[in-house]
Amino acid sequence: MKNTMPFYLVQSATIISLFALTACSTAPISHKKSPTTQPTVQQESSGNEVEIAKSITPPPLKPEDLVTLSDIELELQINQAHQQGHLPNFILLNHQLWQNASNSEQAQIEQRIWNRLSQQPLEEIKRTIQRLKQDRSPSVRQWGELLSILKGPAETLSTQLNHLMKSNSDAIYMHHLLPGIQMQMANVSPPPQHIAVLLPFDGKYEHISSQIKSGIMKAYMASSQTIQLRFYNTSNLDKLEETYLQAKREGADFIIGPLRKEAIDHLITIADENVLALNKIDYAPFLQFSYKSANEVAQLVAHLKAKNYQNIGILSNNSRQDLKMAQTIKQAWNQFPGHSTLLSTYPNKSPKLRKALGDLINEANSKERYNTLRWATGQKLHFFPRTRQDFDAIIIIDDSARMAVFKPQFAFFNLKTPIYGTSQLSPKKPQRIQRNRDLSGVTFLAHPVIFQPENLTSNFEAFGWDSFQVATQLDNLRLGGYLAQGKTGELTLNDQLIQQNLVWAIYNKKGHITPLKVEFLPPIHLSKQP
Repeated sequence: MKNTMPFYLVQSATIISLFALTACSTAPISHKKSPTTQPTVQQESSGNEVEIAKSITPPPLKPEDLVTLSDIELELQINQAHQQGHLPNFILLNHQLWQNASNSEQAQIEQRIWNRLSQQPLEEIKRTIQRLKQDRSPSVRQWGELLSILKGPAETLSTQLNHLMKSNSDAIYMHHLLPGIQMQMANVSPPPQHIAVLLPFDGKYEHISSQIKSGIMKAYMASSQTIQLRFYNTSNLDKLEETYLQAKREGADFIIGPLRKEAIDHLITIADENVLALNKIDYAPFLQFSYKSANEVAQLVAHLKAKNYQNIGILSNNSRQDLKMAQTIKQAWNQFPGHSTLLSTYPNKSPKLRKALGDLINEANSKERYNTLRWATGQKLHFFPRTRQDFDAIIIIDDSARMAVFKPQFAFFNLKTPIYGTSQLSPKKPQRIQRNRDLSGVTFLAHPVIFQPENLTSNFEAFGWDSFQVATQLDNLRLGGYLAQGKTGELTLNDQLIQQNLVWAIYNKKGHITPLKVEFLPPIHLSKQP
């Protein structure tokens, strides 16, 4: 009996014969981004973003709009500007309310403005400063200048503040807010004169401690060298308390260390507040600074949100640490309405990286569709997989060696999707950074030491350098400034924890790592949950 082909398959075959086949597995999702809306993000104190709402950005207020409003109307509009994240209007409305307020009410209004501006993550504060300084209203610009000083580089805080008091003498914050801040500055402890460093120089931590010591010494040599510096071996935990008390008897007014969590536990009941522990435990009555104190997930999510991305893909190996980060990113991202994430994992041992990328972009479905059509037509068809192209960005959580295998596959699949990596891509030896053209175009979070290595040879040396800088700049950190020249990150103090804000880097066309120039993006309102 003669084989026959159904008419609908004949019709399909006729069409296919005219064109080269491109098999499609998933219809692209269209994400329309309206320019008239700005996202409003609420952020918990832990740094995890949990909610987003959209609101129409109102036009800037004019002076004539303000004088006709009653106090009740002003309060209503202040609340609305706060919810919409329109900071210039928020400031101007509060200024108008301040004019006829009592002395105590004026102090509350100044504090309200400051709280709204200052209680944001460092990356968002930088955007806010830029935005306020570019505003047409002098009153708004004055608050931008105050924010840029008190939440700016700690190294220049005192000098810049003295200049501000002369240049902005008519600002409303000169009446109550700034005098109060100056009183806080007067009560801040002076920089230490004698620092003791407690590190385990024997055993399995010997190599790490030696690098930290080297970094501290290099920071000391780059300073004015007016501080006394002594090192103590804390390898024996049974003698730790005795070593601490010895350092205090020998004149130490500040302690850097210890390093191990068990050692920190030993000091909880006897140490005073003038301690910078080089690790983190659940509770300690003194400062803590961990080698890995950066909240990468919050910083990555905030950056992608500022780009107005909605649909992201994540590729990760299944090692415990990397998979945990991937799942945390997915959870944080999917909490935003209208946002989606697809996570694809692959074995950490003997991974098939091309297949891993293919699974993320549905290559297998495309091939299956092709095989079905080839069987139906009985012809060998020209085939190239048509994969999903709807990702706004793809995050790959792995090291630079595997990233260099992934990146060329994007060109093979004709994917023009932006690629992001984590701090795993930040070189571990800042003096020996090699170019890698296979990573061209990859954006990632990096330790600042790769751009200004000084004479530091490792990230643990950079950690030691930063611990010395924190100890000597602690007074300004307590006032809200940040260490702009930190080597492991831009450093801030938050609830007794020193936190790292990593910097953005990108591999350029020649494969060299360069700082990423962050655009002045539409503002995102980040605030703490009540």
